Amino acid sequence: MSQDSNGQQQAQGSFYKAVGIASIIDSKRKINKVLREASFAPDFSYERKQDKKGRIYFDRYKYLGSGFGVSVQGFRRMTKNKEGQPVEKHMVTDWGIFAQGHQDNYIKNAYIDTDENQHGFCLAEDANSANLFEFRINNMMELEDNYRKLRNHGEVVTFEEGVNRVNMAMLMLYGTVLMPVDKSGEDADIHQQQAEERMQKDLAARARMGDIEAEADFYRIAHEQEKELSERLEEEDLLSVFEGYFLNMVEQSGIFTILADILNVEEVANEATGEKLYRLTISITDTHTTAYISQDDLLGFPMIGMRLMGIGLLQGKVIF
Repeated sequence: MSQDSNGQQQAQGSFYKAVGIASIIDSKRKINKVLREASFAPDFSYERKQDKKGRIYFDRYKYLGSGFGVSVQGFRRMTKNKEGQPVEKHMVTDWGIFAQGHQDNYIKNAYIDTDENQHGFCLAEDANSANLFEFRINNMMELEDNYRKLRNHGEVVTFEEGVNRVNMAMLMLYGTVLMPVDKSGEDADIHQQQAEERMQKDLAARARMGDIEAEADFYRIAHEQEKELSERLEEEDLLSVFEGYFLNMVEQSGIFTILADILNVEEVANEATGEKLYRLTISITDTHTTAYISQDDLLGFPMIGMRLMGIGLLQGKVIF
C-alpha cells in the first residue's frame, strides 16, 4: 500500500492530539501500520462501483478508541504479482482523523459547499437551539455520489432540504475548565427566561424565512441585550457575564472558539498509542455535541456542571 496525500492532514494536523495519534505522526512505520489496518480491516466503509480502469474507490474508517479513529480514502484494483498470480492492490490517496458525537443532531436549512481544496462543509441551523454552524464533512465521497444523481438545480435544492440529521463532534486543540456562572443572586424567574429564549429562537427562525416584522423585533431585542451586556461588562468579568458562546473563527474551516456546559465526562484511550483522552458531552448555547481532547491539553479537571472553554474543529457526517 502506498501513500500520497497531504491535504486533509495539513488541515487537521493541529488536532491530531485530540484523538491521540500525534506521537506517531512522524514515525512512518507506526502511522503506516494504522493506515494499513484502516484500509484492509475497516470497521465501516463506503465504496464506489468499479470504473473503466478496474479501480474501486473507497472511503474506510477504523476505530482507535471509543467513537474516534482514522479514515483512509483511495482505491483498490486487481493486478498481478511477479509470479503472474492475481493480487489485490490498495492505493491510499488521502487520510484523516474522525470522531463521532454521542447522538445525532437534527438540523434545518442545510447547505453543502466545498472549499478550494475540495473539502466539504455543511452549513446548517440546529433545530433544537437555532444556532447556525458549519462542520467539515467526513463522508464526502458518499455525498458526491448522491449529488451526481441529481439532474438540475431544483433537484439539488430538494435534496438539501431533505438533509435533516447529522452526527458531529469537536476535536479540541486545547481547553480550560471553568466554574459555572453563579446564579445564586438572580431574582429572575427561570420559566420567564426560558419563555423569552423560545420567543427569540422563533423570531430568528421567522426572520430567516423572510418575515420582516419578526426581523425587526429580533434586532430590537438583540440591540437591547447588547446594551445591557455592555453595561454589565463595565462592572463584571467577561466569563461571569457570558454563560456560553459558539464563534466561528475562519469561514469554511469548521474551527470554533467555544464556551460550553459540560454534561458528561468519560476517560478514554487511543488503543494504538495508549494516549489518554477526555470524551466530553457538552452543550454550546443549547447545541449538544461531543468534544474530544487530550488530557495533556486540558487545563483543569472536568466535572459535570463545569464549563469548557477552548478552540476546536467541528467535523462529522451527513446522514441520509
